[in-house]
Amino acid sequence: MIGHKIIDVLGNLIIEYNFPLEKEYTFFTNNTNKIKPGSVFVCIKGTYFDGHDFIKTAIEFKAALIIAENPKKIPQSHPYILVSDTKKAYALLNYAYYNINFNDFNIIGVTGTNGKTTVISLIHYVLTQAKENSSLMSTVGIKLGNELLYEPYNTTPGVDEIAKILSLSKERSIKNICLEVSSHAIDQKRIYKIPFSIAILTNITRDHLDYHKDFKEYKKTKLSLFKQLKNTGYGIINLDCINLNEVPLEKDNIITYGFNKVADYTISNVEYNNAQMSFIITEPDGTENKIHTHLIGEYNAQNITAAFIALKLMKIDNETIRHGLLTFNGVPGRFQLVENTRDIEYKVYVDFAHTPDALEKVLKSARKITKGRIILVFGAGGAADIGKRKIMGEIASRYSDLIVITDDDPKDDDPDEIVEHILEGIDKEKTFIVIRDRKTAIKAAVSFASRDDIVIIAGRGHEKFQLYENGKKIPFNDYEVAYDIIQKFRKVMKR
Repeated sequence: MIGHKIIDVLGNLIIEYNFPLEKEYTFFTNNTNKIKPGSVFVCIKGTYFDGHDFIKTAIEFKAALIIAENPKKIPQSHPYILVSDTKKAYALLNYAYYNINFNDFNIIGVTGTNGKTTVISLIHYVLTQAKENSSLMSTVGIKLGNELLYEPYNTTPGVDEIAKILSLSKERSIKNICLEVSSHAIDQKRIYKIPFSIAILTNITRDHLDYHKDFKEYKKTKLSLFKQLKNTGYGIINLDCINLNEVPLEKDNIITYGFNKVADYTISNVEYNNAQMSFIITEPDGTENKIHTHLIGEYNAQNITAAFIALKLMKIDNETIRHGLLTFNGVPGRFQLVENTRDIEYKVYVDFAHTPDALEKVLKSARKITKGRIILVFGAGGAADIGKRKIMGEIASRYSDLIVITDDDPKDDDPDEIVEHILEGIDKEKTFIVIRDRKTAIKAAVSFASRDDIVIIAGRGHEKFQLYENGKKIPFNDYEVAYDIIQKFRKVMKR
């Protein structure tokens, strides 16, 4: 991109500059490891690192131009642009670099504390089943149609990744873009300027208070997604969880759903066992849709209804939607049955529940489908909201019969301290045990299980690595570990 074009793209963000306007710049990055000769290095201040501290390294790696927002860090002897906001600048430059025209796309965004992965994956799945091209950007995968490109590091990719995926989507004539949106992504401007045709809010409960100043700020950040709706767009709101007066959107652009009888789309007659669920979605005109699905739990009835509304807005007919909901097998790590327990007397499930609200909902659903005990394996992540640990201990005590407390992803926090925080909420009258090694904890929980019991392995879901201090990563997937342990138990039982 030529220098004159960069000036045009950044516009009012520019405070001052000193660089050759006729020069061609070949690449834009905020990562010094990706710099190549001719690159533009954009200094982004993150949670743990400040790109401004790596300007010297960027220059050593032959970055041709530095874009910064901290005037004290500007390298006066090197080409630079000083801007008011480097995150906004980085977004605009990537959209321009990949020649993104948002009019080419129909973008659906889903946010919320819990449920957003299931909702956006459902929408993408039904669209592909209906032969409507769709790209998916979610916690569990980046997909173009049915092709999995890779599994992302973050719930919402960086703006450079988003721009690249949009470009690839355009090449394949994919118009529908299904995007899972985290509060971090909103705050860090990873979705800056993206106009949404549909925005869905599943719920807002306590989470990420290590990052956001308080719950009020966290909620405000989530709700701000609706400010990026197109004028003709719709916000889909869970009326069971959200006060409409807090939504920054005209009422004509809001569609509500939930068990609440005043919602536009109401949920009723929910019935489920450990294999399937049925319920009714009643539309505003009174049309009743009997839904059959392999997903279970009242919270999944809400998730499905949100997806149903979005698909209706996208002109997918009811029969196609119902068929897609029936054949959708769920998202990895979301109340996922460990397959080799399907034909034995107890069942083992893996779930991503890592917040108090998610853990409570999963345990309540488990209680409805078992005649036996609930055996829970869980911990709490490090570098996260400390206050939720005690609350999760209280919830574990309230809804579980036997609790195995273990390590989750301690990261740079003291694992012993995490356990102590959880124990503050544990009812000491309940049966519980602390086994720090997660594999041993899962093995113990499975060995405790007997006829009609359910083992819930909570907190990590689909994740493939445990994270420890100083960035140490150990391969570990709850489903795979549980499956292997159960297989060994089955072999012993057959002898």
